[in-house]
Amino acid sequence: MDKKSRILYLRATSMPGAGTRVLVHWLNWLDRNGYEVFVSAPHKGWLKEKLSRFRNKKVFDAEFFIPKAKDYPRFSVLVLRLCLFVIKNRIDIIHCNSDIAYFTACAVAKITRRPIITHLRFHYKKEFYSWLFGAWRNPDLVILVSEAFRREEIKKIHAIVPDTPVKALHNCIDISEYPESVMSDQWGSDYIFYPAAISERKRQIQLFRMDQILQEKCAGLRFIVAGQAKDIEYWELCKQEADRYPSNHIEFVGHVNDVSSMYRNAFLSLTLSEYETFGYSVLESMASGVPVVGYRINAVEEVVGENTYLVELDNFEALANPIMSLRQDMDQWQTYSKRLRERAQMYFSPDYICPKLLDMYDEVLAKRNEP
Repeated sequence: MDKKSRILYLRATSMPGAGTRVLVHWLNWLDRNGYEVFVSAPHKGWLKEKLSRFRNKKVFDAEFFIPKAKDYPRFSVLVLRLCLFVIKNRIDIIHCNSDIAYFTACAVAKITRRPIITHLRFHYKKEFYSWLFGAWRNPDLVILVSEAFRREEIKKIHAIVPDTPVKALHNCIDISEYPESVMSDQWGSDYIFYPAAISERKRQIQLFRMDQILQEKCAGLRFIVAGQAKDIEYWELCKQEADRYPSNHIEFVGHVNDVSSMYRNAFLSLTLSEYETFGYSVLESMASGVPVVGYRINAVEEVVGENTYLVELDNFEALANPIMSLRQDMDQWQTYSKRLRERAQMYFSPDYICPKLLDMYDEVLAKRNEP
């Protein structure tokens, strides 16, 4: 993509979730390499602080929402203001980094006749795509965050928008933001870190059985679980399980902004999800040099690579084996740690991912300019 080309990124939240973190990595790379940075997002909190560091940026402060009938006057004002921003700044492509922001992006793209890219990180039903794409405006490109996710979704998407390209682009990470601690000290840590929103899909309740198994093996390990309770009913089940086993070694600490320090001081990182489209916490763990242990699912395996310590779903005894093996052998721990960190740097750094993203922009612009 030529440095004169201008991309407007839309993001519906300023919170430091995976999508926002990846967006900041993109923007930082673009800014560092002489591209102008255009962002439309809530200009507050964590994201505002990050954007303040960029030299060559323009930010449109916006609260995106899915409009209901009573919201259309406010929605129309938002669309008008954003259209003026697009025209004034000669934006070439609108890149929607959020499904919630897509509704506004569609209206703006339709009025200003700009191509629109949508970037999806979650699994949706076919009916959602019918509603999202069919009722508003077809995207010029759909980007999904892993090849495993793309294979799962492409038939559903093409059933609604058959001519729209659907491509995979991995999330990226800047490992300089996740400095590793001294390996020998980290290996001696006594906690396993599980960063994930509390929901049935993430299976935190299985930690109580894992804790029992590890204590029977005299592992001397505890679990720290970081994440908001998005599924309240499931969170209640977890609390009931904690009451059943009051001697457990599991601590739920809620949302944590500074996850890098949690990784840096952990012995292992755990993933128990039954399904992921990517698994950003796995990549953060790799960037921190923290070995990953968990269940073998396609997207996570795609990120971690070969020769891993992943086991089949729900096999508690099998999951305990690599934990104990790494606990008893520091050389094995360090070899795995080093390999994961090198893989994060080689295949998931902004220097590797962002040029692929620019190539996608070139293809969209070239297609738009075809006679």
